[in-house]
Formats: sequence, structure tokens, C-alpha cells
Amino acid sequence: MWTFFRKRYKKKLGDTLCLAKWTQSNIYLAAGTTHSCHHPLPHKIPLEEIQADPSALHNTCYKKKQQQLMLGGKRLKECDYCWRVEDTGGISDRLTKSFTSWSRPFYNQIKENNLDAPRYLEVSFDNTCNLKCSYCGPTYSSKWAEELKQFGSWPNHHQGNNSNILAREHNPYVEAFWKWWPDLYKQLHTFRITGGEPLLSKHTYKVLDKLIEQPNKKLTLGINTNLCVPDDILDKFFEKIKRVKVKKLVIHTSCDTFGPAAEYARHGFDYHKWYQNCERIKRELPHAEIDIMVTYNIFSVTTFDTFLYDVLRLKQTSWHKRNKVKISIGYLRNPEQLSIWVLPRKFSAYIHKQLEIMRNHNFTSTEVNQLERLLPLMSTGNKKLQQQFKAFVDEHDKRRGTNFLKSIPTMHLFYDSI
Repeated sequence: MWTFFRKRYKKKLGDTLCLAKWTQSNIYLAAGTTHSCHHPLPHKIPLEEIQADPSALHNTCYKKKQQQLMLGGKRLKECDYCWRVEDTGGISDRLTKSFTSWSRPFYNQIKENNLDAPRYLEVSFDNTCNLKCSYCGPTYSSKWAEELKQFGSWPNHHQGNNSNILAREHNPYVEAFWKWWPDLYKQLHTFRITGGEPLLSKHTYKVLDKLIEQPNKKLTLGINTNLCVPDDILDKFFEKIKRVKVKKLVIHTSCDTFGPAAEYARHGFDYHKWYQNCERIKRELPHAEIDIMVTYNIFSVTTFDTFLYDVLRLKQTSWHKRNKVKISIGYLRNPEQLSIWVLPRKFSAYIHKQLEIMRNHNFTSTEVNQLERLLPLMSTGNKKLQQQFKAFVDEHDKRRGTNFLKSIPTMHLFYDSI
């Protein structure tokens, strides 16, 4: 697969072009921000632009300038995630996203800079959420916002202390989205609802109602969820989603590692409930795919092997096609003190063990490559970041009544060495 990318498609793309800069958009309506994918930092959507044209939720003046620079052969600084992966010999998201069915057909239009509407769109309507993930913040979690009001700012956690959330009622960005929807809907290949926790947002059910009223057999619908919402809310979602007729339904659910470590990383998360609800999706939505989203971070490393065996069990039970359950492994960059490059290089032995499990069992080459590309990121450990990490978990335990070393005892020696 990599040989094909390198010799054929990478050559066609060149060293700087990413089709997702045109075909993909991620929009956070509660904050009024957007970016072309989840790697560059979001930028503000000027209100005057969406007042003139609601499609400026995607095509901001800033984004158009970035597109021009990319067509001119410039390696954009905001895309350093992919440059870092490619420079260490890996397959970056630039390559995989550009090769998708929602990007590849538009290559010629993009070379002429003549594609206005995204084909893959992710929208977060609000920040309503029942979790306080360690690396999140108030922009994406109402629980984080509540905690900040109670305890104040976190040490060395920029995104955890900043919020630019607008009022949930009469949000001009939400209003612009629904004005844009009739034209947008006709052109979408994939529409994905992100959060917050989408199953707690009224807008998710408004989308589902519109899809029930106006079926689209060509659309791929994706919905993010932590699968830890109350049972009555999950029941409501299942009742609605069973009536939606689309080409493909993908449930994107987040879990970073096994058991207590996962629950520490994502405060409020219930690992057993999450696993049971994955099984429920398989029973009640047999046509749906499950995408297990991993943000591989410092809390993932020492227990990820056990987690892989649980994923394997989900893959192996009852379905004819193994890709009905897949795992998507990204890595955390911010806040840096929770990233894997805080750890000494000896911790890479855990990743080697995890790779051996994946290669010897029912995991695809793409899934293996996503984990393998993390190895070059392991360093000798950054002392300053290690101090910030220790300060973070100490504050985490103080604010949230948790116990880091009890949750992840395999990190005891590392913690004591700082």
C-alpha cells in the first residue's frame, strides 16, 4: 500500500498539496471557529463573512489564503502534523485524506482552485458534554467550563483555561449553518456530527429529523459519541437513527486505552458501559460501522495492549466483515505535557509489544501503520514537560478526587523519577 502511495499518488500530489484543504471542513459553531481538518488550530470565522454568505463557515478569507499558498508549493506551518509523519517515513493524513473517494475525484478542480463546497464536513453544534477529558477544555466540554468556574485556571494547560463559547440560543453561526444546509446537503459525501457529546445536543436530533424527512442514499453519516450517556438518552438516539436512510452509518466512539487508565484520561468515562454499548450497536444497528477513535497520549501507553484485545473481541464477534469495527489511532500534541514525547525512550517497548499484537491478530495494515508511526516521536524525555506533567496529575487528583498512581500503577516508577 505504501509503495502505491509513494510512487503514484504522492508523486501526483507533490510535496505540499493536500486536497483536504478544499474538500474537508471542521466547524465549531459554538465557538465560531473552523479549520480544514483536526490538525491545524482552528481560526475564527468573521461574522461579516457569514452574513454576506453562510458558506463562509467553510470558505473563510483566511482559508482561501492558505489554499493559495499551498497551490504555490508552500509547506504550511499549520500542517506540521503531517510533515512530521512524512519526514519520518510514515503515511500522513495528507496522503490518506487526499486519496479518499471524497477528495480524489476533485483533484483537477482543486488544481484550478475551483471547488467551493466541502465534500466531507464535521460540525460541532455546541459544547454540551458529560465528560472532562484530561486534554480537553471548556470550548469542547461544558463540564470543563463548570470546573473552571469552581476551581479557576489549570497550571500549564492553555486550552484547558480558554473558552470563547457563544450563547447557545440565537447563535449566529448556528443560524448561518441552517441557512447553508439546503445547498450544502446536496453536495455532501460525508456529514459527521462532533461535540461536545452529540447525543446530548438538540441539534443532533434536528439533523436526524431532516434526514428522515429527506433521505439521502448517497450520504455517509457519522456521529461521535462517548457512549456513556444515560440509558434513556441512548434509547432516544437508537429510536431515531433506526429510521434514518443513508448509504453508510458510522458511529465514531472515543476510548484511549483500557479500564481505569481510560477512565482517568477521560474523567466521567465508564469503560464497562462503553464496551457494553459497543456491543449494543452491533446488535441493534447491524448495518452500522464502529470507528474506535484513539487519541494516543501519555495515559495510553502502558495499558494499550489490554485494550487491543478488547477491540479484537469486538472485531471478531458476529460480523462477516472485519472492517465493521475499526480503530483509528491519532496522537495527542496539546497540551504537550500529556503527549507521549514526555516519556523516556524505554517506553517505546510498550508500543513494540502492541504492534506485535496487532500484526499477529485481526488488525488491518492501516491500523498497524497508525500506531507504528508513533515510534519516532518517542524521545529521551523532556524534563520541563515531565515537571509540567507531574503538576498536572497532582492538580487533577486534587480537583477531581482521582488517584493517578492507583489508576495507572504501571507509571509509578516514572512518576517517582520526576
